[in-house]
Amino acid sequence: MATKYDIHRHANGEGDIVIGLDLEIVPGKSIGGICLGDNADDIVWNILDEFDVQAFDFENFGMKYTCYRIDDGAISFSANEAGNIVSLCCEPPYTGRFDRRFYPGITAGEIKARSKRQELVGGYLVLDRNYLVYYAMPDEIDDFDRFSDLDDDVVFNELHVGNLA
Repeated sequence: MATKYDIHRHANGEGDIVIGLDLEIVPGKSIGGICLGDNADDIVWNILDEFDVQAFDFENFGMKYTCYRIDDGAISFSANEAGNIVSLCCEPPYTGRFDRRFYPGITAGEIKARSKRQELVGGYLVLDRNYLVYYAMPDEIDDFDRFSDLDDDVVFNELHVGNLA
């Protein structure tokens, strides 16, 4: 069972990590200045003066992780027991984009207009064969044959950076 706790301010005086809710999303690498492989403690302790950070522990297939949520999920990341960030995600109000076209909170209609190819891989929506950035399917969507079957007003809030290849 997950436990939730608030992270409290830690004054170390060495805040050199720059995090922003409007920075470019880099497929396979980063969201908001946080990179896959970064140390979660380094990130958290350096951003507490500017952002609200919450965390909860969880297990997945017997492995223990901690999920951190910055400003109610604008950016979320999970770290393994060693403290390395292994997953990144963003949701509105995050305003950064990747490829200047795609962002969290985009509609299916906008995706159809801005991408050439849409495919489902492991329950995620991959655009234009870029397997390094992908959308989680909205909770209310569970049965359809093709992406083109979705109503144009369906909203894709959760954007992930990783590698589905």
